[in-house]
Amino acid sequence: MERRKFIGVLGAAPLAAYVLSKGDTLSAGGQNDGFAAGENGSRDACIEVNLDHIGHNLAQIRKRVRVPVMPVVKANAYGHGLIEVSRFLERQGVQGLMVGKLDEAVGLRAGGIKIKILNFGPFGPSDCAEIVGRDICQTITSEDAFHLDEAASKAEKQAAVDLHIDTGMNRAGVPWEKALDLIVKLSTRSHIKIEGVSTTLTEDPEFDREQIKKLVDISQAAKEKGISLGLRHAASSAGIMASPELILDMVRPGIMIYGYYANSQAQKEDALGLRPALRLLGSVTYTKELAPGESLSYHRALKAQARMRIATVGLGYSDGYPTQIVGKGSVSIRGKKFPVVAAVTANHLMIDLVNDPDIKMGDEVVLIDNQKDSGLTADIIADWSGISDYRLLIGLNPLLPRTYKAKSEM
Repeated sequence: MERRKFIGVLGAAPLAAYVLSKGDTLSAGGQNDGFAAGENGSRDACIEVNLDHIGHNLAQIRKRVRVPVMPVVKANAYGHGLIEVSRFLERQGVQGLMVGKLDEAVGLRAGGIKIKILNFGPFGPSDCAEIVGRDICQTITSEDAFHLDEAASKAEKQAAVDLHIDTGMNRAGVPWEKALDLIVKLSTRSHIKIEGVSTTLTEDPEFDREQIKKLVDISQAAKEKGISLGLRHAASSAGIMASPELILDMVRPGIMIYGYYANSQAQKEDALGLRPALRLLGSVTYTKELAPGESLSYHRALKAQARMRIATVGLGYSDGYPTQIVGKGSVSIRGKKFPVVAAVTANHLMIDLVNDPDIKMGDEVVLIDNQKDSGLTADIIADWSGISDYRLLIGLNPLLPRTYKAKSEM
């Protein structure tokens, strides 16, 4: 289905992942008034996002960098919900929003976002009219930018672009040796407006400095030719914490906006006092007494050696909960920790209640928490599972209902 037709069907976004799910209820102020698992009889899993924590993280980043901030909201805002998180960030006066796919950029415009949107993802000639028409700033890495010039000319507008230069990452971007030639060519196109120039750092401290020098040298060479390249930017979350010389004119934090750092050392030091924003909640859907010798799940993954009390939670790997956590991690019910046992299946997981008689059907289960002292933040869950917190958060099913809380806006 073509993008425009898909938008027409869904209204607020080009992908169902970015439309408010049926479980979302928003107050007149734009935010959810509260949520509890099992409300109205529902025992579906859900995600709860504390927007005040995101606001706190943004403020901490601003204090550190003292330059404009363009948060990265790609991959459904790292699992937190593209549209609502972006609306909140827009209200906080950010420089713009960065996405990784054109569909995300289109979805943001369809969702009412007015500020600058930078699409870091690819585009083709057939996309140019829509990019120009929706005032999306497009990252360019080659002479494909000339297709944007043609589309902008037809629309009697200017196409905003951000030139991405490959200074050594060797993933995407115009090779730095050829960047100045492309800049000169772009400067002759009357319907192209260069709003920024960027690179992606390898996160190798010594090499990062070499990359920054290349970007600065190219920018200076363009300036000497009378060409303005707009804002220079290179630092993502890792760069922000690494060195002031990487910050340049603007930063584009991703994982830090949501309360986590780019590496374990920074996470341990927590220099900015970041606050995780997301909670993953489920509920007990079934309890079962196992006698010695009885088993759990496929292939009898666990065999009871003694009497056990087991709870089933209606959430599994199709929701993004990691299968590797079995035997290593736990969940929280009524403030108590219980281990995950047997196997995480597509729609279920099972926990050992350690013969606790108080846990009942419908009790809320906290699988990921946003309180640091809970022992259940995403970095800890990811560590138990042998994956990164990036992978854990981004992997959360976009169709899970998401609710939003912000005391500052109620």
